[in-house]
Amino acid sequence: MNVPRAARLGRLWSDPGAVATLILGVLLLGFALSVKFPVVAFGFQSDEATYYSIGHSLASDWDLQFQRRDLVRVYREFPSGPEGIFLKRGRSVRLDWQGRPPFVRWVKGPDPRADRLYYGKSFVYPLFAAPFIALAGTNGFLVLHALLLTACFGATYAFVRARSSSAAALAYAVVFLFASAAPVYFVWLTPELFNLALVLLGLFFWAYKEVAPAAVPTGTWLDRWGRLLRSPWSDVIACALLGIATFSKPLNVLAAAPVLWLALLRRQWGRVALVSLAFVAATGGLFLINGISSGDMNYQGGGADRSTFYGRFPFMTPDATFDSTGIVRATDGLLTDVIFNRDALTTVLRHNVVYFLVGRHTGLVPYFFPGMLTLALFLLAGRQRREPFQWLVVLALVLASVSILIYMPFTYSGGGGPVGNRYFLGYYALFLFLVPAAVTVRSAVVAALVGGLFTAQLIANPFYTSFNPATHPKYGAFRWLPIELSLVNDIPVNVTPSRAKQPLAGDPPVQAYFLDDNAYGREGEWFWVRGESRADIILRAPARPHPDGAFTSLAIDALEVEVATGAAAPVVRIDSGAERIQVAPGAKSGQVVRVKMPEGFPYKAIPGQPLNRVYAVSISASEGFIPLFDEGVNDRRFLGARIRIRPLYRDDRYQAPAAR
Repeated sequence: MNVPRAARLGRLWSDPGAVATLILGVLLLGFALSVKFPVVAFGFQSDEATYYSIGHSLASDWDLQFQRRDLVRVYREFPSGPEGIFLKRGRSVRLDWQGRPPFVRWVKGPDPRADRLYYGKSFVYPLFAAPFIALAGTNGFLVLHALLLTACFGATYAFVRARSSSAAALAYAVVFLFASAAPVYFVWLTPELFNLALVLLGLFFWAYKEVAPAAVPTGTWLDRWGRLLRSPWSDVIACALLGIATFSKPLNVLAAAPVLWLALLRRQWGRVALVSLAFVAATGGLFLINGISSGDMNYQGGGADRSTFYGRFPFMTPDATFDSTGIVRATDGLLTDVIFNRDALTTVLRHNVVYFLVGRHTGLVPYFFPGMLTLALFLLAGRQRREPFQWLVVLALVLASVSILIYMPFTYSGGGGPVGNRYFLGYYALFLFLVPAAVTVRSAVVAALVGGLFTAQLIANPFYTSFNPATHPKYGAFRWLPIELSLVNDIPVNVTPSRAKQPLAGDPPVQAYFLDDNAYGREGEWFWVRGESRADIILRAPARPHPDGAFTSLAIDALEVEVATGAAAPVVRIDSGAERIQVAPGAKSGQVVRVKMPEGFPYKAIPGQPLNRVYAVSISASEGFIPLFDEGVNDRRFLGARIRIRPLYRDDRYQAPAAR
């Protein structure tokens, strides 16, 4: 059936989702092309230096090799250099084709790649960005993000619209993407948004036919597009996209599981074979390309041949080499000493489940509330509003979450000062496919109100949020949430050295992490708590070394807290988690109190390192004074109480063997 062109366009423009998608795309592209990224980005954070260099190397040199010209290219835009770049040596191996299984094997042999440097991160995200980098420079990364986020918006609207009103679908699409932490990663030159888009679009190709109404033949491109989405080939496209996402971040592998599970449950053996082949071909093919390029199929492996660099980089000076400037960072081994220690599956996992859901820095509720609300709506919906395939999505979400927490119990958020849980960002897309039938605008409004309570400040200025990830948890509703003691080395405060790992009193000294601005800078073993404020502090008990190389982990039984006041007479409250104490020494006075401590969180993130006990303590002062006005000295701080913390240790039950 032929439909007049005017009628086809009129039908398209009458759909509010199509109009909104087009407007969003124009706005995002305008932003991507107009912003001066090197100026507003403040510099590199996390893994950006590596992906930036790969993207420009592919766009300009058509290779994945790090050379002097790549280093010079970075300095043209970022005078600080590629801080944190991951590089690896090429391996001296070659492909040996055989006439019998396994047909292909890696064998050692002469190869000039062994004297070359390659990038130690996945190349697939920069590969997709490379054409846009060639046209728009570094802003090409943002152009790719604009296109991906626009496509995600259109797919979200289409999926929800299949069973709900256009108003509800439009509202939900806006809220799902923009009342979460996802838009912050629009300005990150890392694959987080790329992975989210691949997973969302991949599962959209698979799941749309499960909820879509019957197609109405129109003879237009929309009709052909609809037939593709309803055909078995949509599963092949889905698994190809999910395979690319898995190569980009292997943690995403379980996102493809529902596609295979549904075909298995329906005994569609041909489809099982087809989707499996598509997934393996996409993932395995990309790993094979990486192996052919650098001599190592695992871009994160390499043992001592993979390092990260700060301050000095290979080719920077004649004496700056890979060996003389790098810090070894290989991730090709299983951290059995960390995963299977005596606390990992008991204390650590139990606490991590709480942190994973409602943690101050990484929780799904504060950073991905629309998804959590969608899950709740699905579980509360009647049977007629749910589809069988959606239970497979729930199962994949649960398995993925538990697997991440077990596999990386002390680094599950991604490290490097993330905003929310960047390792989980790809799986956030799965929540979309739990939307029950006939979802309402009211649900979207609730998601916007609660989600916006946490994320509005994040997306208002994503560049500032990205470069200052420790700022937003200091204020507002984030202060109501628990502190992730399992991530003490990865929480954003670590990007500010003056606030992390600060030695206080004790023999040996206890380390303090000041999580907010309500505790002023350390003055020897003392620090001031701001007036009319509560300071949240992490305390990390050390390990006592022995001459033979062994060590004994220490636990804190109690804290001896010395409180001193100035011109004000505040009430000082101390909460250790095991005891709450209130003292009021009066103005210009002091008092010493003893506070009981809980057992402490067992922290052992690095094999071969001692186990530490970690604690969360809060100290507040009810009032304060400004020395400039009350004491006539040039100190403009609003001071509450001066605090000295001395830990009372005992030997923990955990004793490590002597170093080998």
